[in-house]
Amino acid sequence: MRVRRRIAAAALGALLAGTAACGVDPTGVVDAGPAPVISAKGAIANVYLLRDGRLAAKQVSTASNAAEDVIRALFEVSKRSGDGLGSALSSFTVEQSVLGRYGVDSGVRNDPENPVGLRLHVIVNGPGRLGRTAMAQITCTARLREEIWAVKITQTTPKGPLALGEHTCREYHDLAAPGVNLPP
Repeated sequence: MRVRRRIAAAALGALLAGTAACGVDPTGVVDAGPAPVISAKGAIANVYLLRDGRLAAKQVSTASNAAEDVIRALFEVSKRSGDGLGSALSSFTVEQSVLGRYGVDSGVRNDPENPVGLRLHVIVNGPGRLGRTAMAQITCTARLREEIWAVKITQTTPKGPLALGEHTCREYHDLAAPGVNLPP
């Protein structure tokens, strides 16, 4: 029994000596400057609302310039009226928006032989079916970002998701307000 205790004590002593003698000398506190701080900077983005049923741009505040934040801002401003602008999205909410690769085989984006952009998939929820002007607002707002080549829209319903297709703003140029140039 004594031998086991001596072996255990020796093993414990060796373990403690090994951790104490790691070869690094202790130092005092080192001042490395101010602590890092995240800057909560907002951004300004254009979104498309409706003036007399036609698409017109409005600048709004967003959390960032990210496409997802701009789409979220479109839905938020659609709930408020003002400036003579309305929205076909006022009774809808955005559930999710996701950027993904778009193009031939989804290859490398900077390869001139295989140009690839991004597709924004927007999933919305609301009563009734999302109309053409509502899809135009979503699509043309997203297409203000030149790296987004297409917008895929899905509406969730009690019966399950309803795919509303993939769109570009060119489909909705007939909905532009006078003097408004819509993105491609």
